[in-house]
Amino acid sequence: MKCLLTVLILLANMAVQAQTKETCRVALVQAHLAWGDVDANLEAFQKRVEKCRGCDMIVFPELFVSGCEMKKKDKEVAVQTKDEIAGYYPTVIEKMKEWAAGSGALIIGSTIYKEEGKFYNRLLAVFPDKHYEYYDKHNCFKKGSFSPGEKQLVLNWKGHRLATYICYDLRFPDWSRNEGRYDTAIYIANWPESRRDDWNRLLRERAIENQANIIAVNCAGTDLGGIIYAGDSYLLSPEGKIVGECEAYKDDILIVEL
Repeated sequence: MKCLLTVLILLANMAVQAQTKETCRVALVQAHLAWGDVDANLEAFQKRVEKCRGCDMIVFPELFVSGCEMKKKDKEVAVQTKDEIAGYYPTVIEKMKEWAAGSGALIIGSTIYKEEGKFYNRLLAVFPDKHYEYYDKHNCFKKGSFSPGEKQLVLNWKGHRLATYICYDLRFPDWSRNEGRYDTAIYIANWPESRRDDWNRLLRERAIENQANIIAVNCAGTDLGGIIYAGDSYLLSPEGKIVGECEAYKDDILIVEL
């Protein structure tokens, strides 16, 4: 009898979730970035947001206002560059609030944040009411220039539970482990073409092992160091199948439904 009651409660909870979950139109914005030029990127993304009318969620690539600038620089110049971009953080927040309020969509993208002398690759999730939540990239390169965040972020939007990750996080399955926490995982990236096979394989693996949709948004084009980015922005099903994809190497916007 107790076992039957447990099953009935589980079924009732599933029915409530099914009723409260809404169709969510998502725009995957695969962009050619103006590397290191925050003002140019903000202007370009303003125009891209305008092309996403009617969407409930708009997802940008990692470091969408600057790119990761993988061109080798000496340490002093690299720190100065990060410092300059981090100085735009309040402006980026205000712009994302403006876009979210104007479009009625949840806006997701990352930028550089500085606190107590440390730099973070911070994913911002800004809601139409202008409140926002954030996730600091946890898995950073050992010799990289960002400090790791320690907290995970799962958003609830229109009944969908959305886990957020950044680029290199994709290589760490334990960090993405679902355990019933989310329905969809979002990976934003500046992932180079040279590791394209890894990107495609790992996205499928994360979808299948976690039985979750995957929204993957990468940048496209070529950075200042000549490194090429193929894009390969997708919506994947929990079976690892491609539901929709941006055109490779192109500045493209894909609109899909969850």
